Amino acid sequence: MNKTFTLILAFAAIFISSCKKDSKNDPASNSTNSDYFPLTANSAWKYLVTGAGGSDTLTVKLIGAATIIEGKTYYNTNSMYQKMGGSVGYFFRQNHLYGSNSSNATAGLTIEFEFLNDTTAAGHSWISLPTVNGLVNSVPARTVNTIKEVNISKTVGGKIFTNVIHAEVDLQYNYGGGYESSAVYEFYFAKGVGMIENSTIISGNIYEKERIISYDISPILM
Repeated sequence: MNKTFTLILAFAAIFISSCKKDSKNDPASNSTNSDYFPLTANSAWKYLVTGAGGSDTLTVKLIGAATIIEGKTYYNTNSMYQKMGGSVGYFFRQNHLYGSNSSNATAGLTIEFEFLNDTTAAGHSWISLPTVNGLVNSVPARTVNTIKEVNISKTVGGKIFTNVIHAEVDLQYNYGGGYESSAVYEFYFAKGVGMIENSTIISGNIYEKERIISYDISPILM
């Protein structure tokens, strides 16, 4: 159990570090972008993070640069916790599939998440591997990704967001008896805004939650 929990925390820390930096506008601001996850130069989001480690403010900004890795384009982000400092991460968009790629030197891992397909119906699922060889700390791992709801309303921080997609990423490990769920990540993406809420759920309990405070979506395409 301890080994499983260590892997979960390593995975969660890597994903979180790939998703944040600076934002300006109030959540009521109008967006100039119709994507569910706008990857435009200088777009920025700010989140309140709460969980077992207390609370913090986390921001993420797309810096207007891209990195090509094995033929895939990744959009560079600068990320910053108010208390814990900053990091660099990458988002990608390919054929309406969105995800993140980030490395954690301490854990010795580079992890890729697929968390959104903005063209599929509710109930659609697909499987992806978090690493090239499908191993996390030598343990076979995969994610089962599901679009849970589409075109819903979601209230975050007193603001009602419409045209929201609810997505789920189920992180699973195989210790020899088949794949079993170790952690579940719940995402909510609002059209023209991006991610408005994200929860990390372990053993049925919320380990950490991110809620949008403000955002600034740029019309400048990369």
